[in-house]
Amino acid sequence: MNWLNQFKSALVSEDLDKIEYLTNHYPSKLNPDELECTAALLKNSVELFRTKQKELEVELSKAKKAKKYDF
Repeated sequence: MNWLNQFKSALVSEDLDKIEYLTNHYPSKLNPDELECTAALLKNSVELFRTKQKELEVELSKAKKAKKYDF
């Protein structure tokens, strides 16, 4: 499986670790079409990371509130 397909798969499965790894280990040579696709996928991965960050912030807030009421 080539890098682009691996990246697509990681994005669809929301595998943040794999996305991070692939982002840090991209191929040195991509054709213009692959570059365009990669740019779009990177934009989507940034959105995914932001969404996951917001979800974690909500969960952390819930945990902090629950800790206040811990007897």
